[in-house]
Amino acid sequence: MSEAALALIGYPVAAARALREFGLVVLGVAAAPLPEVLSACGALGFAGALLHPSLHAQAAPHLQLDPDARRAGLSDAVAFAGGPRGTYAAPEALLNAVQDSSYAVRGAHAVLIGSAVDLRLGLGLARLGFKAITVVADTHREAEAISRDLPAGLAAFALTRSDAALRGLAERADLLILTGGSLPADLVQPYHTVLDLMGQATHAVQRAGATLLSLPDFPARVLARQLEHASGQRFRPELLVEVAAAINS
Repeated sequence: MSEAALALIGYPVAAARALREFGLVVLGVAAAPLPEVLSACGALGFAGALLHPSLHAQAAPHLQLDPDARRAGLSDAVAFAGGPRGTYAAPEALLNAVQDSSYAVRGAHAVLIGSAVDLRLGLGLARLGFKAITVVADTHREAEAISRDLPAGLAAFALTRSDAALRGLAERADLLILTGGSLPADLVQPYHTVLDLMGQATHAVQRAGATLLSLPDFPARVLARQLEHASGQRFRPELLVEVAAAINS
């Protein structure tokens, strides 16, 4: 097995084809049984692996996790040398994408809306200098679990989509971030900026006259970080836009 070969675990054939056409040595690998698959990939000499989103939580207990992956309990890429070592590239990629956007975060109040697992994607944004973050999940237990992982000193509120207090807190917010699930009806106001990672809020944003914070290169940033961890090679995100679109389609 070539030292540079990567395993693409759980992805469809088209995803492996897109990476091979980009010039990487990639082999699609079945996902089950995952612990044995990860062990076999290391034994066969793969440099690393990319994990399908459906496997991020399942893989984490079988890997040596870096701090971001350990905090989230998720892993999206693996390096096998000295490992297997797992990372979760998405939060840092999202953080960098927002930092490079024109949106002024410091001192703002954000509402983070999602479900238990996908809300972990937004945790890195707490390092940007928000004044307060309201976490909205499917249950109070999920929202409170995420809130406990926010930095100390940051005002944090834990709610569900059906809580009566949500509308009042949202009215005082500047940024709404949707990481999963649905956006509560009539929550968006004209003065809001909306970061929609689900691609579901466009109509609500347009109807309210709000601003959509677009991060078109976010998937490419994630892929660049995954590939760097898995292969040791650095790629410019702008070169990976089409490949990332093919992998995530």
